Amino acid sequence: MGKVKSAIITVIVTLIVVVLLLFTVISCPLPGGVERYNSILSNIHLGSEFTGDAYTTILPDGVITAERYNLGVAEEDQGDYVQVGSYYVEKEILEDYASDESTAIELLKDTVAEDAKILSGRFGAMEYTSYSVSVVDGIAIKVAVPSNFTYAAYSDNDNDSYTDDLSVTSTTISYLTLGGELTLRNTDSTITSRLDDDYGSSGSLLGVRADISDYIKSITAYSSGGTYAVKFKLTSDGEDIFYSISQKVANSDDTYIRFYVGTTNVINLTCESTIEGSSFYIQVDDYQTAQNYAALLGSVATGDALSLSYEFSEVTSSSSAYGNYTALLTSIAVLVILIGIMAYSVYRYKKLGIVLSLMIVAFALVPVIAMFFLETQLTLAGLFVILMCLALFAGSNYWSFEMVKKELSVGRTVQNAVKTGYKKTVAGILDLHIVLFVVGAFLTFIAAGEAAACGSILVICTLASYCLHWFTRFMWYVTMSPVKNESDKRKFFGAKAKSFEEMEEEYERAEQNKKVNGEV
Repeated sequence: MGKVKSAIITVIVTLIVVVLLLFTVISCPLPGGVERYNSILSNIHLGSEFTGDAYTTILPDGVITAERYNLGVAEEDQGDYVQVGSYYVEKEILEDYASDESTAIELLKDTVAEDAKILSGRFGAMEYTSYSVSVVDGIAIKVAVPSNFTYAAYSDNDNDSYTDDLSVTSTTISYLTLGGELTLRNTDSTITSRLDDDYGSSGSLLGVRADISDYIKSITAYSSGGTYAVKFKLTSDGEDIFYSISQKVANSDDTYIRFYVGTTNVINLTCESTIEGSSFYIQVDDYQTAQNYAALLGSVATGDALSLSYEFSEVTSSSSAYGNYTALLTSIAVLVILIGIMAYSVYRYKKLGIVLSLMIVAFALVPVIAMFFLETQLTLAGLFVILMCLALFAGSNYWSFEMVKKELSVGRTVQNAVKTGYKKTVAGILDLHIVLFVVGAFLTFIAAGEAAACGSILVICTLASYCLHWFTRFMWYVTMSPVKNESDKRKFFGAKAKSFEEMEEEYERAEQNKKVNGEV
């Protein structure tokens, strides 16, 4: 490869990496000072270790806080409440459980505890990296999830995003805390009031004695190519019943199958034709909405309906347990690690170290950009996986470089040493990457929450490490190919430049060793 072609390729690759680096890590005000460009890195959603949790306390109907009791309940009505811990319960509510007050309170606590278990399952289905559902004083449920703020929002450089993130969390909690059974309804009385004893008068499309879990196998969120939907997977009985229902609905005045949880219409399926097959989809606006619907409907479809109705006042956020500057300090620590690795590379391998440093920067950009587009939340565990893969990438290259140096020490030319050195390390490097890729894929598809997020990061970084390992080799060839002198090639690599006599002696010594070992 000639000098001109080598220079062109090197400049193009360097410019691409530098431009991506600028867009990825640099945030700055835009001209005019009204708006601000926030980098890709600052727009990645962060785990609770960096930005804290969003939390709220949900209360069953008839239960109020002490503050509301003292400020909002008239003195003459305060006798209608019973204090339980730091909350107050309407006596009328307790009478529905038992005539004895203490017994009624215990039964209410048991009901709340069962609902808390169901809520824990629903929030677990949301793929949060972390969350908690706990019972407070036996009759209230505290929910905490990652605030999901980006660093731009958390540092007050993107106030709209900050507000939006809390409202999204509030909407999620509103859906997941809906009480009641799952029913399918329609407003056309010619379908729903067929005057069969099995059908109720509330517009139900299924018999009052029907068990919805007999028809629906699972409900999950679906995303593909910018299209988001809720996927319903049916049992064999479900295929028959939905075919029958959709056939009638498609020919009625109301062409919707309406999915209700309790008294709330959650989502509607438009029936322009009959539903055939083992699954169907209902399209929604975004993946968050698909997750909300899937977590709620999937729970009630399998019989996990909340026994009580709940309400909450607002969702608030807390700061990181490690301090307000955790994200900033962590970024600085990672930057120091990157600079340290690149400095060592240049010190150890000279011009080749510069090539490797460029590839290290390229590798670091891969998980950042991937997490931004995949909307994967970054946690400390995920960051550890990225750093581990960075060590894998740097270590793989160091191993190959050292093997090339070893081959040079026995008298091979640089060209032969490179070929032999890489040949001796390729199997080990490939095996290591395959193992890590399989582990990452396993976590991604089998695990949930933070483990699944770490698995997807491991898959991406392992692929990036292996591909860039060979791209580093290509860039080494591109930048070194114009160098013709053997001594200069050694200098490029960081190996000691040797005279012709020294190289001839090394070659003769290597040949003699081969004869002794029976290789020739």
